[in-house]
Amino acid sequence: MTWRGTAVLALLLAVGAAGGFGASLLAGENPRADGRAAPVAAASPSLPVDPVPDLLPDPPTPPLAPGLPLERRVVGSGDFRMTLPAPVGWDFSENSLNEWQWRPPDQPDFGYVMRVEQVLSNRRSIDWTLDRRIDELREDESNVEVLGQTADSLHFSYVTSNHLRHGYLRWVDLTGSDNAQVEIAVTGREVDDAGMADLVARVGSGIRLG
Repeated sequence: MTWRGTAVLALLLAVGAAGGFGASLLAGENPRADGRAAPVAAASPSLPVDPVPDLLPDPPTPPLAPGLPLERRVVGSGDFRMTLPAPVGWDFSENSLNEWQWRPPDQPDFGYVMRVEQVLSNRRSIDWTLDRRIDELREDESNVEVLGQTADSLHFSYVTSNHLRHGYLRWVDLTGSDNAQVEIAVTGREVDDAGMADLVARVGSGIRLG
């Protein structure tokens, strides 16, 4: 080999060594520099999820049965006066001038209860009220799940104080304005579902203003 060949070979070896060192350095700083996309592990779930707590047992009172005897009751006064069918023998309490509640006497906590409220001052359609109430439930309660929905009613479940609760809501338009004037809510346990659905339907069908 001539001295020129030896010089060329030495130069190529030097360039190759420098290139190899540079490639190694770049690979160390950017392990995937081959242009292919690599999956990146998420630091946290993309959507918040309520952890399901350990649930406590429901009180062992008998389930709310369909066909509960009802009687006519008058509540409110002035613009808030109305008549409605309410369960016979249940304790009555007035939460405010436009909200009333009934529950069986001596019932333990986390049993079933009925609440009726006049909401005509909101001047909102039933559709708007229903959608807004779903948003409010998800903001205020844990583990909310919508189990059923119609044009004017909602069946849902949620967890409070480590108890699984089921609820029924219905909105009633008494003036033909398409606005919700009355909200009926019945809350209880899963075993009360049939009785709660029957109760909220019968009360909603029997409410009258004045």
